[in-house]
Amino acid sequence: MNNNMTPVVLKEGSLRMAGLVLVLSLSLSPLLAFASTPYEQCLLKQAMEADGQTTMGEIRALCGVSTETESTAVVADDSDMAREIEESAFDERVRGEKQATDNRFVITPHRPNYVLPVSWNSNVNKEPYKAVGEELTSTEIKFQLSLKAPVWEGLWNDYGNVYVAYTNTSWWQAYNSNSAPFRETNHEPEVFAVFPVKYSVLGMDLRAVVAGMAHQSNGRTGSLSRSWNRVYLNFLLEKGNFYMSFKPWYRIPESEKDPNNPNDTDGDDNPDIEKYMGNGELHFGYKLDEHQISMMFRNNLRSSDNKGAVQLDWSFPLSDRFRGYVQYFNGYGESLIDYNASVNRLSIGVMLTDWL
Repeated sequence: MNNNMTPVVLKEGSLRMAGLVLVLSLSLSPLLAFASTPYEQCLLKQAMEADGQTTMGEIRALCGVSTETESTAVVADDSDMAREIEESAFDERVRGEKQATDNRFVITPHRPNYVLPVSWNSNVNKEPYKAVGEELTSTEIKFQLSLKAPVWEGLWNDYGNVYVAYTNTSWWQAYNSNSAPFRETNHEPEVFAVFPVKYSVLGMDLRAVVAGMAHQSNGRTGSLSRSWNRVYLNFLLEKGNFYMSFKPWYRIPESEKDPNNPNDTDGDDNPDIEKYMGNGELHFGYKLDEHQISMMFRNNLRSSDNKGAVQLDWSFPLSDRFRGYVQYFNGYGESLIDYNASVNRLSIGVMLTDWL
């Protein structure tokens, strides 16, 4: 026997850490799959795999960095758990808007923002323009700019936020050889309050209720003037990658226009607009990987003289900044000037921001 062997000396801290690792490995490994957050999962996994020199402070620091960098990271290899932790499309938009709220160099989108250089209408409504002698082409450029900003957070007991928004939708006769006029521009300022909720409705999750008031006008005078005011509710629901909104509205009545003075700025420019636009609309959407497909449906719900509209949308990635966009519209009310004329339009272009 060699009496000159050097004894192995374990430091007290290392011995304690080794014992902790052994205990965690034997007793906590079944709990890994039940850790409620990615941070807790990371702590358990790193504690079981760490060597005797690693301290708990180092493990906490490691897990803190990894979970901050990737909020939806999942350490456990359980696909069901990964799907539960992954953000929904609705959550992703809410998180993005919160990050942009305090940055005055960032404009928050409200509705989709897009430019459609090729917008072809097979049924051009020329009637309103005969009085002013404008000649129209069937192909034009359609674009929309829509933005919003929060003005009051915590409306009632720190619950609910108030926003102001503005949407501009234009139809530009850019290919018209006469003068390339803007055929129609609709302006829609609005103010609304958003109340986040979490209820189950018809198998879907009701995520928010919106209450607002909107004014929409084309900014024209005389026989081309169109406008109306509405108050509305909007119910936002989702289920996985499927989302839906139900938006009923009530038109604020206006006084009748003097029949002897049709160019008078006072009075209702379009008293029968509800006959064509109805009293609300439904919006459905589905997000498939990087593609988004959606549909808007509107109807006056009248058994006789039934009128409505449908819009189909498909957006897909072109680059990190831009998306391709195809839009099809059929029916009444695409624009205010065409509220009582049926439009059949196919448009192709580029989208900057989608609904989600």
